[in-house]
Order: sequence, then C-alpha cells, then structure tokens
Amino acid sequence: MKKNFWVVCIIICMLIGCQSPSHPKEVSNAPALSNEEKQKPSKPLIFHNEPPKKLSIPFDQFSAVSEWLNDETILYIVNDGTGSIVHTFNLVSGETDVFYKSEEMIMSVEANKTYDMFLVRSAVSATEGKLSVLSDKGEELAEWKFDNSIDIVFSWNAFSGQQLVVSSFKEDWSYDSFLLDIRNKSMVKKDVTDPFVQWLSDQEIAYIDWNHDMPSLEAPLNAVNLNTQDKKQLKESVVMFHTYESLLLTVGAVDDNGIASYSFSYFPDLREIQSYQAPLLTLYSNYFIPYYDFVENSKMFYTFESNRAGNADGYTEGFQFISFDTTNGKKKVLAKNMENKPLKCSPNGIYCLYGYQLEQLIIPSTKEIVNLVELS
Repeated sequence: MKKNFWVVCIIICMLIGCQSPSHPKEVSNAPALSNEEKQKPSKPLIFHNEPPKKLSIPFDQFSAVSEWLNDETILYIVNDGTGSIVHTFNLVSGETDVFYKSEEMIMSVEANKTYDMFLVRSAVSATEGKLSVLSDKGEELAEWKFDNSIDIVFSWNAFSGQQLVVSSFKEDWSYDSFLLDIRNKSMVKKDVTDPFVQWLSDQEIAYIDWNHDMPSLEAPLNAVNLNTQDKKQLKESVVMFHTYESLLLTVGAVDDNGIASYSFSYFPDLREIQSYQAPLLTLYSNYFIPYYDFVENSKMFYTFESNRAGNADGYTEGFQFISFDTTNGKKKVLAKNMENKPLKCSPNGIYCLYGYQLEQLIIPSTKEIVNLVELS
C-alpha cells in the first residue's frame, strides 16, 4: 500500500506540473485577460509602457523558461544535443547571455528566497540525478549526485536560504531524504516521514501525516525538528499546505459540497489572518489543487479556481484566474475561461510567467497575456 501511495503522489505531482513536457505547446493569438475589476499595480511598470521583447529560438532547441533571475530577466533552458545550457533573457533590452552550461540534461532551475542562489536539477542518466547550486552569476557553489534515483523533490529553506531538504525516489518508489547544506557542501541522510516537506523555521519542517494503510482525502499537518526529532501537530486536517518566509498556506476543511478553505496564517504562532472559500475538484483519491504562487513582496496570492466542485476527470468548464490580497482579504477575479497552467511570478510581483513551459507572461495589472517565446 505504501508503494502504491507514493506512485499516486508522483503521478499527481507530474500532472499538476512538477515536471514539464520536453517540448512546448505552440502559442499564438494569446487572449487578453477578461475585462473584470481593474487592479492597480503596486509598483511602476518596469517596461515603461513598452511591450516586453520576445525570445526567438528554434523549436528543437527550446526546452522551457524556468525561473526569474530578477524582476526583468528570465532564465530559459536550451538543449544543445548532448547537454543543456541555461541562458538569461532581459525582457526590456532583449539581450541574452549564457548563464550556465551542463553536460547533463537540465530539468529545472529554481531560485532561493532572495534570488541570489539557484538550484539546478539535472539527469545524469535515467537512474542518476544531480543537483547543483549556482550563484546569481552562474558560478557553481555546490553539487550532489543521487544514485538509483528516478525523481527528486526538494524544498528550499526560506529562512536561511542556505539549506534544502531533498527526497530521492528509487525505481520501486521508496525514497531517501537528505539535508543539504550549501555552505559546507554537506549531505546528511534524514529520517523523514513524508518526502513532500516544507520548512517552518531554520530547524523545523512540516509534512502532511497521511495514513498509507487507510488513504483519506485529508490528514493532519505535523512538524518535526530536524535536530531533536521532536514532533507536534499544527493542524488537525488539511489537503495541501505551503510555507513561505512569513506565512503558512493551508487548504482544507472541505465541506460536503466540495468547497474548501484557503487559509493564511502568520509564523510563528500560526494565527490565521485571512481565508477564502473555493471549490475543489477530485483526482484519483486526492483533491486536485490548481497552480498557484505567492509574492512575498506584495503579499499577493495568485491561483486558478475551478467553476464548480466535482471530478477533475472530464472537467471542461475552465478556470478563473484570481488574486487574493493577504493583507486585507480582498479577492478579485482577474480572468475567466483560463487554463490551469504553471505560474511563476517575478520577485516584485508585477509579472507572472505562465504556461507549461512558462512561455507566456501574465500582467495582472492590465490583465494581458503576452507571448514571450517565438519558436521557429
């Protein structure tokens, strides 16, 4: 039962965007966002009312846009036949440069909380994974390899920015978890109850305590101290959670109509400050959580919301793109009839990358979608 549980978890993780297809979907005639309420930008537009430059690249080379380097520069991955190259692309000037080269295929690049370090996940082979940490100049700071590994999940420490918890899955879907420290380049094996963890503080991680023998739709949210192994329960029942430097997001308390509560709580006392209700779809034996992102700078939460609860299989009613201000509790519908696709907002929150390869740009303040990538 435990093996089957992790297989389902990995499949769901892939379905909702932990990994992207090797080639992007071509995008043309991108729609403007619906003309709902106008949202004022929190900061001046960095493009000075000029449209962003577009990245033109051959289809067979482009893998994906992967991350923001800063508020106006993105990192994108190119396949060169034998390995991968990460390039920078400035949306204002249109300038591109080489950020990092790898002899292996790069799967993803993800920044820490301050965007001064970047974790590169690559595949040495079908059964060997590799993680490299780079500076914001593309210089390699640390590297770890994982034998007998078909997939890797990780969580940056949002409090120190110098550590990660990593879980490496084997072919039989069992896993090993490790604490990686960038400063001393160490890797220490840890006994972690669940591979999908988030940091609560410099020393604590949180996880959902699923009962693998009797699967359920909701389970307790627990915390464990990595040094002392002391455990405590944070919430009695949740579906999903995510931690940020200042907030804990939980989704749970699903009623009989499939309506869930998205709740935001402060650290360290976990006092709830805001919440809102949204319908959830079910997927296999779990709830389906649409893509989302939270901008620390503006305290804005962005996500997609289904138009009804029910089964995700065969659902065709589309999604609303919404914003939720965690400072005042205001929820706004920014667009209707959107597709639920990966979302990654810039550090200042003015722009959000969107799409299976993050090949488009959503501008929440003007409700536009801009194509960033032109494939030839």
